[in-house]
Amino acid sequence: MKFRGKMIDPNCIKQFIGILGCMTKLGKSCILRITTTDLYFIVRESQTISASPLIWCTLDEGHFFSEFGMEGLSTVDNEIYLEFVAENVARTLSALKVSGTAKSVKIKLTKKLSSPCLTFEIDLPSGSNHSRLVVHDIPVNLVPRRLWNDYAEPEVVDPDISVHMPQLRLMKSIIERMKNLANMATLHVTSEGLLTLTVETEAVSVTSHFDNLHVEKQKEEEASVTIELKRLSNFLAHEQLNPHKVVCDVLQSKLMHLNFLSDSYSLQYFLPGINDQ
Repeated sequence: MKFRGKMIDPNCIKQFIGILGCMTKLGKSCILRITTTDLYFIVRESQTISASPLIWCTLDEGHFFSEFGMEGLSTVDNEIYLEFVAENVARTLSALKVSGTAKSVKIKLTKKLSSPCLTFEIDLPSGSNHSRLVVHDIPVNLVPRRLWNDYAEPEVVDPDISVHMPQLRLMKSIIERMKNLANMATLHVTSEGLLTLTVETEAVSVTSHFDNLHVEKQKEEEASVTIELKRLSNFLAHEQLNPHKVVCDVLQSKLMHLNFLSDSYSLQYFLPGINDQ
């Protein structure tokens, strides 16, 4: 199996860094699936076989990479599945974050003495007409073919109501304050484009209202789900990904599904209702 990609556009490099950071901070390990047209990052609730996806992210290789090549397991199964530990990516991300002026970033699958690796080669400018190459190896495990189905794309969510989310920065600020009051909150959306987030304790009840939101889809007049504030806050910490729009799907009492949509990537976050866990 072979994989090699090269990024030269500063905006693509910055966006890739943000997506990779999001993946590694929300799960202990991550699956990277490589096909001829797309890259997929997959984070699951746990490592048990029946675990549902927590995050499913699709990246368009034609947007991110100026050069791209891969050879999968076989001509029939022309894909690659790699697993890496999140904490092993931290040092690479630190190097990438200071590489705002990088001439290029190359990523390739390499074979080292101890294990296969994803090798990042970051070409940084260093003085006049000189460059400095920073290399980071991230150990990976090759996922065998018999386990590929464990990382199948999640089924399309059929929500009771879908609305466009309000400004993420504002939403994150409110959730951060609510976290100081309670561990969970109830998200409620209506067919008229009203979204409320409520926390209740013995001492206080606080509700934030967002109205006039665009309704993408509706089967019911209203829907609500109780969610864990810490997990939603951790995800919204990556609002700098700058999606074109964020759609919030609510399945009554069962699921809050956030879909970040962009021309170059889509990112789905699945937050199960507390009563449904």
